[in-house]
Amino acid sequence: MKTVYSKPMVDLAGGRPVHCAPIHVHGLQMWTPVYASAAAALAALLAPPPAPPPSPPTPSPRAPSPPSARSPTPSRPAEPLSDAWQRVVDVMAAGVRQWGLDLRDCPLIFASTKGNIARTICWSRDGTHPPPALADDANQIAAACGLSSEVICISTACASGLAAICEAELLLHSGAYRRVVVASADLASGFVHDGFASLRAIAPDACRPFDSQRSGMSLGTAAAWCMLESQASTEAGAAIIGWGMANDAAHLTAPDKEGRGLEAAIGRALQSATIGADEVDLIFAHGTGTAFSDGMEAGVFARMFPQRPPITACKGLLGHTLGVSGLAELAIAREMVAMQAAPSIFGLRQSDYPGIHLLHEAERRPTRPLRTILKTASGFGGVNAAVILQGMA
Repeated sequence: MKTVYSKPMVDLAGGRPVHCAPIHVHGLQMWTPVYASAAAALAALLAPPPAPPPSPPTPSPRAPSPPSARSPTPSRPAEPLSDAWQRVVDVMAAGVRQWGLDLRDCPLIFASTKGNIARTICWSRDGTHPPPALADDANQIAAACGLSSEVICISTACASGLAAICEAELLLHSGAYRRVVVASADLASGFVHDGFASLRAIAPDACRPFDSQRSGMSLGTAAAWCMLESQASTEAGAAIIGWGMANDAAHLTAPDKEGRGLEAAIGRALQSATIGADEVDLIFAHGTGTAFSDGMEAGVFARMFPQRPPITACKGLLGHTLGVSGLAELAIAREMVAMQAAPSIFGLRQSDYPGIHLLHEAERRPTRPLRTILKTASGFGGVNAAVILQGMA
């Protein structure tokens, strides 16, 4: 088994993907400790909120508490990190094996921000473990899933999941493989929590994306996986019809205030899909709940989509699951197309951006058939990714 590290195979400074045939999505699924599937997460997002609107405080680092059925995921984990990582690996392996396919010659693209953070923490404390490497986590997942071909690791911060989709697209279009498995996993941990807290990015109460009173993010644990195929199968209910990536490189942790990287990524996604902005039925935003990131996204959406398509986001419920978030939320987007239901933005009370159509509680159903969804993600270092998912008839 050969493991390589990779960056997305596209010139982020000026290149852009050309139009290619759609890539078909098989078995797109996600998991969190609270919501065992994309369908369960969407059901929670669509459920009527309790009264008054939920605003539980972030659990104390010393006394973590499990979330209720429709409460935001706590930023601190409630189980040992080593156990949590093994649980994530077992869930992904079970999901992949359920496909019942011989995948021994199928490559794996593994996307993560920190991977098995438990091993990193142990190594930093006592040095008794080998220096941590994302390749070890990827090989563990590949073996558990029965994959023995090439393994590629991608870590582009919180855009990792969507970056892996872009990498898989290029591998398939190159003709090197007929199908590619993409998997992603990240754990909420005290280490990551404290890092974001040092940037004053953790909400003291609840995460409320695009709300006028938003005060930051919450964190979550998640895994997501799928198989991408160059040829449609009977199980494929959706396809990736366009993608784009760009790096604005404006700041180490803050986005470009004008959103030039995200605008370029979305433009490239629309171009590769050969569709116009008016053909996007829904935007599934990154929506972290932080002042700068939400403001950047809102400005880009207002400029690029004057027809004001509905916009949703789910990190108010699931938390920010780091590198997994793009792929996990793409799985929820696939469920939205299947259910023809677009949830309101969890935690949104008062919009801070009247120039865009942010979905509120009274607007759960799309006003037109929901077929084409734009999913965006942004990460530290200025990386931005956009993927367009389309339901298949």
